[in-house]
Amino acid sequence: MTETLWVVGGEQRVQFSKPKEWSQYRRAVVVRVEDGRPERVLEYESPPEHRPDETPSFVFKAATFAGDTAYLCTQTEVLICDLPGFRIRRIISLPCFNDLHHVAPAPDGRLFVAVTGLDAVAELSPAGELLRLVSVLGGSPWDRFSPDLDYRKVPTTKPHQAHPNFIFFLDGRPWVTRFNQRDAVPIDGVPNGRPPFDVGTGEGIHDGHVVGGELFFTTVGGCVVRFDPASGRKTVFDLNTVNEPDEDRPLGWCRGVLPCGDGERAWVGFSRLRYTTLRRNLSWLRHGFRETEHHRERPTRIDLYDLRRLALCRQIDLESAGMGAVFSIHGA
Repeated sequence: MTETLWVVGGEQRVQFSKPKEWSQYRRAVVVRVEDGRPERVLEYESPPEHRPDETPSFVFKAATFAGDTAYLCTQTEVLICDLPGFRIRRIISLPCFNDLHHVAPAPDGRLFVAVTGLDAVAELSPAGELLRLVSVLGGSPWDRFSPDLDYRKVPTTKPHQAHPNFIFFLDGRPWVTRFNQRDAVPIDGVPNGRPPFDVGTGEGIHDGHVVGGELFFTTVGGCVVRFDPASGRKTVFDLNTVNEPDEDRPLGWCRGVLPCGDGERAWVGFSRLRYTTLRRNLSWLRHGFRETEHHRERPTRIDLYDLRRLALCRQIDLESAGMGAVFSIHGA
């Protein structure tokens, strides 16, 4: 049977000077992978009224696919699209939207959006109206940011104090991952008997998929972390240990996981590293990597792992479809 996957991310700009992170993507793209072959099926650029005026970045961050609907987000917009045709039904863009990283629908149709630029989560009505904007650090987002600015026009608000980037639901309640704190917390701040998930490993985290009663995260350095929410038991799968003996190249920026079947296998996304990203943000020395500016980097791709045996089963290179960064992976 032919396997179909969808990969969401962006095409990087070709620049001869060091690119700023908030201006490095030239198009937001969705790639369909069918029987191992990647094909671009959607590319998108935000209109002028929804983007900064100077060198804007166009990229799809983490998405949610549900039934016949794809929920995509750019830096400043939520796109609601048909699936699998990707006809855009509706675009939601609010002045508080800056560096969005994920959009997730609740069972009742409300939308929860990780507004990473304001260290917050936006709760929207099914019609796209802002119901509340919740700081993931406590207090109000407006304690640090002005409510009078149109943040769609602001290129970046970095440095972020929390960098929330993925939303998931447990017992019907929304939770959010915090990259800098290496954890996941309830959006309303009320633990309700369940402690935060301390992903740890010393590296920033992404994802938060509930599959088969278990919760899956990724860390940027190349780990998949699995939690049993009932017991709190944590299992860390270090994908760096799967390398061939003579392979000393880093895996890449690890982000995006799609657990398969019973959760014993998983597709994992890797984005090609720029040298500056490698040097500033990741500590590869613990994996024996020798940092050199001329070191050849692995391509942007998705890899299928058997987590029981901790073995690599398959690799699919995405650069032939022009994808330079992966943010999320979805099944058909």
